Amino acid sequence: MDASSVFSFGNTFVLLGWILLIILPKWKYSQVLILHGIVVLFSIMYTYLLIRDIGSFNLNSFSTLANVKVLFQNDDAVAAGWLHYLAFDLFVGAYIVRESQNLGISRWIYTLILPFAFMFGPVGYLIFFITKTVKTKSIADIHQ
Repeated sequence: MDASSVFSFGNTFVLLGWILLIILPKWKYSQVLILHGIVVLFSIMYTYLLIRDIGSFNLNSFSTLANVKVLFQNDDAVAAGWLHYLAFDLFVGAYIVRESQNLGISRWIYTLILPFAFMFGPVGYLIFFITKTVKTKSIADIHQ
């Protein structure tokens, strides 16, 4: 599978996970399919791309911005990096749903956070963190 195909497949297949998080967040198989299915599949594909091109890997590839730019001139490296983003953003989305449910955060609120996790992973997590902090602080205030 070439880098372009990996990129296209990843972009399409990851949507299944996000749809599960938005439409069926409480379904008993959503987290399993996401964490043990999609994220593991992307991890396998990522590992394959790394192993396939390990001969050109240099430990200094991540030491400077210039080196990272050179690394990402390779289509396989970009495809692997994209799978990395997709897998981790979906992982964060699954975490947000699971933790929100455990804390009693409204489905409407965490569903509004998910697009930020999907498009801008750390921003989505930051919004969740703030929401969680406000929610748990208000719970702590009630108990005092």
